[in-house]
Amino acid sequence: MEKVNDKELEFKNKVSGSKYLFIAENKYAFGTAYLRPGDEIKEHFHVDEAELFYFISGAPVFICEGAEFRVKEGDAFRVNAKEKHYIKNDTGTTVHLNFIKLKEAKG
Repeated sequence: MEKVNDKELEFKNKVSGSKYLFIAENKYAFGTAYLRPGDEIKEHFHVDEAELFYFISGAPVFICEGAEFRVKEGDAFRVNAKEKHYIKNDTGTTVHLNFIKLKEAKG
């Protein structure tokens, strides 16, 4: 068993962004992110990982492979490996989301 509290972990970018809560090498990663107004997770993709997102609060823009969605609280997205995705908080409130990265099985 392992327990963590995201309030006790540092942000990737010191004051906002993502925090990894659990990582199992070559299997999965689970984390949370807080995006302040104007923050973004720049467009990127993962070669061998699918990624799941669950939006707890806020209404950012989520873009995947050019399709744009205005997020509502409670929305969840699955992004497949190699799909380009991007999140931009163009609102006046902080966005809170959780994410899971899952390695694809080889073979």
